[in-house]
Amino acid sequence: MPALDDVFGLLLSLDAIKPHPSLPKRLGPLLRDLKNPVSSRDPGQLVELIHALWISNRDPMAENEMAEAITAIDHGDSNRAYEVLLRLSTLKPEWPEVSYKQAIVGLMKGQTEAAIGHLGDTLRLEPRHFAALSLFGQICLDCDRLYEARIALQKSIQINPHLKGVKEAVLAIDRALDSPNNRLNG
Repeated sequence: MPALDDVFGLLLSLDAIKPHPSLPKRLGPLLRDLKNPVSSRDPGQLVELIHALWISNRDPMAENEMAEAITAIDHGDSNRAYEVLLRLSTLKPEWPEVSYKQAIVGLMKGQTEAAIGHLGDTLRLEPRHFAALSLFGQICLDCDRLYEARIALQKSIQINPHLKGVKEAVLAIDRALDSPNNRLNG
């Protein structure tokens, strides 16, 4: 799967990628607080605030379009979400959340390769997007690409150590990779 290999290559260089300058400056301190084990702030509230910043935009019309796309996704209307996000991707190509939502819609439509490409676009603009990293890790798992899945999931919990089930998934991958039945060990 070429897109998977391309995005995995991108993943390996995420530390060298700077977040797009249009992203809210508040994200940096919030993301630092999120991974601080002694932060006085509730991790759940931090995640909600980070997600709220990711889906916000200075342009009220674009923000309304994003809300419409999210509602369509929530209602399983992938065609409507696709239309809105396509329009938004033309208006706001620098908005990482548009690409992330396009990835979700791609998966809803069974278009895994397109979804992976959109996740790559998301990470080029926002390399700290732990949800995109986690989703990419899940896709890698679904494609039986365990090494890639482990690295993507590890990167996601480096940014957000409070992701539910991700640490357990990494441990399960480690067990599978260490198993004598793993065809890669033979």
